[in-house]
Amino acid sequence: MTGISIQGLHKSFGGRTVLDHVDLTVEDGEFVCLLGPSGCGKSTLLRSVAGLETPEGGSISFGDETVFDGATGINRAPEQRRLGMVFQSFALWPHKSVFDNVAYPLKRARVSRDEIQERVKEALTMVDLWAHRASYPGTLSGGQQQRVSLARAVVARPRLLLLDEPLSSLDTNLRAQMRREIRRIQQHLGATAVYVTHDKEDAGGLADRVLVLQDGKIVQEGAPKDVFVAPKTAFVAEFVGFDNFFNATVTEGSDSLATVEIGNGNRLSAATTGPVKAGQQVTAAIRSRLVRVHPYDGGIVPENSFVGTVSSKAHLGDDVEIVITDGAVDLVARVRPGYARDLNVGQPALAQPPVGTVVIVEGTRKGGQGKASAAPVTSEPAKATANH
Repeated sequence: MTGISIQGLHKSFGGRTVLDHVDLTVEDGEFVCLLGPSGCGKSTLLRSVAGLETPEGGSISFGDETVFDGATGINRAPEQRRLGMVFQSFALWPHKSVFDNVAYPLKRARVSRDEIQERVKEALTMVDLWAHRASYPGTLSGGQQQRVSLARAVVARPRLLLLDEPLSSLDTNLRAQMRREIRRIQQHLGATAVYVTHDKEDAGGLADRVLVLQDGKIVQEGAPKDVFVAPKTAFVAEFVGFDNFFNATVTEGSDSLATVEIGNGNRLSAATTGPVKAGQQVTAAIRSRLVRVHPYDGGIVPENSFVGTVSSKAHLGDDVEIVITDGAVDLVARVRPGYARDLNVGQPALAQPPVGTVVIVEGTRKGGQGKASAAPVTSEPAKATANH
């Protein structure tokens, strides 16, 4: 096994900084996901590790071996870095059989015929495709083709496994199946893996550690549950699924949990990653899928509740989107149909996010839209509602 050490890596395209002096260490046998939107630098970082892009400065080492150093001019060719890579496209030769596609890296390395037979059988058995060894890619399903691509990446027993959005062209069910397959193979091999994706389900289902990139910088890293539950910035929060953002005022503060006031006097408990104090202006983020909504009878408002009026209700596939307004801001909740049965447009209601699921975040939202705030409800949900 081999770890990766990256120091001060930087790269620009046409005057635009794509990697901004990135520092990163990946431990032996660790599975790391680089997560972020298009253009954040994640694929450029992976391609730099692979030797497919040449950074303008910094260094990359695999274990004790330096494969790139901008200061000394070291820049090992991709084939000298002894790694396996799975691309977004399957990149299979249509005129070669499954066996020959997988065997290609070994033939390039002039491995003996007997060893090629042994290793290809091992790799194809690992992905449950040995029975299809004589087939051609055009006769296989998308999932099978991606498994051939994965077998080709691991057949040479690389010290590192790099994966560049390999599941993006697969449907939802195949993605879930291939996630399990990739994780199983990585653990079986004990390989160090770096996986690029914009899909938080891929990251959460695969990674030991997630690194979120924004404008060529790593802005947050940690175990998936830590990044997804406790984002530090509005950019990270929005990217991992928080969709309610409010300008808020702290009424009671501490180092880990505060009370914030939003809209027309509604108060909610909010988790914070740093100390806040009463009177401080902050941004509070809430994930709509965690909010529960109940009819409000006008009695005492429970703690950690947002009271208002249902302004729209729309059925969106498996969920019902309910928008509650307090006259100053709107809060969006996405609930299962059973929880929305007793709620109608114009009815008073309580929205209750579980304690600890509202978070105080810093910075700007994705795409640099400025300070995070409660997004106004568009006219589309209202058009979709007809007093359900």
